[in-house]
Amino acid sequence: MKVTILSVLMLIFSSISQADQTEKIIGDNDMVVVSLDASNIPLKYRKLVDAFGLISMGCSGTHLGNGYVLTAGHCFWAGEDVIRDTNCSDTTIKWGVREGKEEGYLTSTCEKIVIAQRDSLNDYAIMKVSPVPEASIAPDLGRRAVIGDTVTIFSHPDELPLRWSRLCGVEREQHPAIDAGGIHHKCDTNPGSSGAALIDAVSLRVIGIHDGGYSGSGSEGHDPLSTGMNYGTYILNSPLYDALKEVGF
Repeated sequence: MKVTILSVLMLIFSSISQADQTEKIIGDNDMVVVSLDASNIPLKYRKLVDAFGLISMGCSGTHLGNGYVLTAGHCFWAGEDVIRDTNCSDTTIKWGVREGKEEGYLTSTCEKIVIAQRDSLNDYAIMKVSPVPEASIAPDLGRRAVIGDTVTIFSHPDELPLRWSRLCGVEREQHPAIDAGGIHHKCDTNPGSSGAALIDAVSLRVIGIHDGGYSGSGSEGHDPLSTGMNYGTYILNSPLYDALKEVGF
């Protein structure tokens, strides 16, 4: 029995790639520690900060509305086979965790994993939680982000109070280690940022999920291998779109 348990644990941990575990700071570290009252970030983002959660297994999540939380599939060790309606009552989410407010304003319990999957292109999960947090950010089900769009990320890297990654653009699909069908971006993240929403800086809607990245070789130049690249899953034209429609979005 011990051998079986060990084998399962090895399989679980091997499913989390090196790209998820290493730092994804590209160039200078642009992440900003969000203050208690969020007064040190642009005004238009302040209404969003209570929709971001710190998940107990060490990932970031975003409340989309009606108790549905978006995060990455690998946070639940999902694989190519879709997980549906799975109990997750041992998982909690703290909302509003910022400097000086480490316990947040609310702790929710995960009722179930509505759906989760992780394959070469898609890495997503939708959770149902209660109690329902007071803030939410709607997903964009009408427009797919294009190269040049400006996006932003709020997350809990290394399980720290909320960080803002400032702004970055949707990049061309150029890093050889990243599937060309995913979102490529250079917003700074770190382990624990996995599952954070990629938010369109204009519409303030969720257009995808941050899943991982590569920090680069450190050499100078514009080669994606030297400058690094982060990646994520689009909402539109992906299984995530259908999953969100199924739950009422």
